[in-house]
Amino acid sequence: MVYFVGAGAGAADLITVRGMHLLEQADAVIYAGSLVNPELLTYTKETCKIYNSARLTLEEIIQIMQNMEREEKITVRLHTGEPSIYGAVREQMDELDKLGIPYKSCPGVSACFGAAASLNLEYTLPEISQSLIITRMEGKTKVPKKESIESFAAHGASMAIYLSAGMIKKLSEKLIEGGYKKTTPAAIVYKATWDEEEAYICTVETLYEVSSAHNITKTALVLVGDIIKHSHYKKSKLYDANFSTAFREKGKKSMATKLSIISFTKKGKSLSKNLLKTFEKDIDITLYTKCKACIEENGNSNILSVTTSVEKWAEEQMQERNALLFIGACGIAVRAVASSLTDKLYDSPVLVIDENGKYIIPLLSGHIGGANELAKSIAKKTGAEPVITTATDINNKFAIDLLAKRNNLFIVNKNGIVKVSSKILEGKKITMSIEPGYQTMIEENLSDEVQLISYPPVETVDVVITSTEDTFDTALLLKPKEYIIGIGCKKGKSAVEIDDFIQKKIAEFNISITQIFALASIAQKSDEQGIIEWCQKERVPFLTYTAEQLQNVKGSFTESSFVKEHMGIGNVCERAALKACKKAGKIILPKCIENGITIAIAKREW
Repeated sequence: MVYFVGAGAGAADLITVRGMHLLEQADAVIYAGSLVNPELLTYTKETCKIYNSARLTLEEIIQIMQNMEREEKITVRLHTGEPSIYGAVREQMDELDKLGIPYKSCPGVSACFGAAASLNLEYTLPEISQSLIITRMEGKTKVPKKESIESFAAHGASMAIYLSAGMIKKLSEKLIEGGYKKTTPAAIVYKATWDEEEAYICTVETLYEVSSAHNITKTALVLVGDIIKHSHYKKSKLYDANFSTAFREKGKKSMATKLSIISFTKKGKSLSKNLLKTFEKDIDITLYTKCKACIEENGNSNILSVTTSVEKWAEEQMQERNALLFIGACGIAVRAVASSLTDKLYDSPVLVIDENGKYIIPLLSGHIGGANELAKSIAKKTGAEPVITTATDINNKFAIDLLAKRNNLFIVNKNGIVKVSSKILEGKKITMSIEPGYQTMIEENLSDEVQLISYPPVETVDVVITSTEDTFDTALLLKPKEYIIGIGCKKGKSAVEIDDFIQKKIAEFNISITQIFALASIAQKSDEQGIIEWCQKERVPFLTYTAEQLQNVKGSFTESSFVKEHMGIGNVCERAALKACKKAGKIILPKCIENGITIAIAKREW
C-alpha cells in the first residue's frame, strides 16, 4: 500500500496525527527533499528506507513503490504542505493505477494556512473578502490564460501565491495591472512555520523592494489583500446580538434587517458615518459612497466605494433584499431603483434623507417592507422629520397590509389592498371574517373601522383571514404563514443549492415561499452562509436552537448516528421544525435528504 501524506507547512509538529502514525508504520519513505522538514523522518522506525525525491525522476519513484509493493510493504510518499496543492500527485496516482497498486491520501496543512497562523490572519473577513484564491505565477509550468494573475487580481479577493518568489517583480506588476491598488497590503512569508521563518508586511507595490532587501528568492509565499490589515471589517453574524439563535433572545428577528446607505458628497458621507454609529447595535448597516473626492481620500475608511453605476449598485442591493437609504435628492433614488422594481410585496424598502439630516422620506415598500417604521426610527434618534406619504398613515387610518405584516399573514391577492384601503379612506367600515383559532391575536390589532363578520361568511366580505383552501366572495384574502422548514446541511452549501431543494419540496405540497414562517436549525449552523443568504433573500427569519433544546422536543424522529456524532443529537431538521412551532405543530414532510441538505416541513398551529 502507498500512502500520500501531507507533511504540513514546515514545523514537524504540524503534521496530522494520522500522518505521524503512517510514518511510524512505513517501511519506505520517499520525501520531497529540502521542502520537507527532516525532523519528520525521526518518526520512522530504524529499518525504514529513506529516499529523497529531489534526486529522482517520476519513473524512479514509481519503481521504488512497485518494489515495496511486491514485498507487501508500506510506502509513504511524503509531500510538502498539502499534496493536493502543487503536489504533482495525480501523475503518480495514474501510474499506480496502471500497475494496480492501491493507494490512499492523508491531508496536510498547506503553507498558506501556516503563513496565516504566523501573521494571525483571517482570509475571510466580512465585507472585506469572502474568498481565498490560491494560485501561482506562470513559469516552466504553464497557467491557463483564464487563471492568470491579472484575471484573479480583478476580483480583489484574498490571494495566496505559491512558487513565485523568484519572479516577484513581475508578480507585483501583474497584480497592479489586474486591479489591486499599489497600496493594497501584501506579505512575504519565507518558510512559514519553520525555525527559519521570516515574515514581512508590505504593499503590492513594494513586494520586490522588500524581497530584495531580505534576499528572498525561493521557498516563500506571497499573500495579498485588505485582510492583511485586519481592520474596518464587519463583525460576523456568529456572535451578533441581533442574529437569530436560541442563545440570544434578541436575535429572533428577520434576517431582512440589513440597511445599505449610499452617499454622494463629503457632507453625505459624514452623515452616513453618524447614522452607522447611532444604529450599528440595532441594524446591520453597510456604508457606500459614490463621491469621487471621498473615494480618492477613502484610505482606511469603513465606507465602500461604488465604482459601478448607481443603478447597478441599487439592482445588486435589491437582489439581496437589503433596505436602501440614499443620502441626497429623491430624483437620484427614483432613477436608481426604477429599473429594478418588480412587485410591491417583493420590492426592498427604499428611503431618502437629505445630507443635512433634516427630512427622511420612505419612497418604497412603506408597510410590507417596513420603510415607514424605519424612517420613524431614524427620525426618533436623529431629530429628522419623517415625511410619510402613505394615505392610511397621514390620515391616521387602519392599514390592512400593516396588519398582515405584524401578524405573519401573507397576502394572496395584492390588488385587494387598494380596494380595502380606499374604502377606509372614504370613511367607511370594512368587513372582516376570521377563521376560529386566529381571532384572539388578530383582534388585538383591529380598530373601530373594522366590523367583524362570523366565519365562514355567507355574504360578500372585504377581508377574509383563513388557512383553508375554501373559496370566498372577498376583496382581500389573507392566509397565515403556517409552515416551518427544519434544515441541516453539509458545511459550505450554497443558497442556490438550498433554494433548489426547498422549492422542489414545497411544490409537492403546493406551498409558496410566502407561506413559510421561518427556517429552523441547530445552533452550530447559525453561521452557515448559504442558509443566511437564502433567508435574507426570501425575508424569512432563521431560528436556531441548542442540541439540548432540540433533544427536549417530543415525538418520533428519524435518527442518524452520523448526525448524533457531529451535532450531539440524532435528528436536526424534524426536531428544529417542531421546536419553532412553539405551542403546537405537526410534521407534514418527514426528513428527506438531497445533495448534502436535509429538510423537514412542519405545519404550526396558532
